[in-house]
Amino acid sequence: MIVVSNRVTIPDVRVETFEERLRTGYGIEDRPGFHGMTVLAPVDAEGHITMTFWETREDYEAWRESTAFESAHQDASAERAFKNGNEVEIHEVAVDRTTTKSPVPVSEE
Repeated sequence: MIVVSNRVTIPDVRVETFEERLRTGYGIEDRPGFHGMTVLAPVDAEGHITMTFWETREDYEAWRESTAFESAHQDASAERAFKNGNEVEIHEVAVDRTTTKSPVPVSEE
């Protein structure tokens, strides 16, 4: 399994719009190999972090090359809202100690 993380710094006036866009799936849930997505909002850190979880890197690359990905990223205003661009990293999962219940309660604010 791999995790693709993307760190972006969003101006305060755009945070609600940014988070709402990420609540819309744009078909990612139906992609082969997709296991989930987590979005972290900064508390004592700089920027939001989005993490998507994939069975293989090939599954992630297929998503990146899909029309669904293009559709999800067609609104260039979202990218213009980033204060400092974005930083994508890909990691393999070396240790996974999760339970069947989500370890993190999601705020519904």
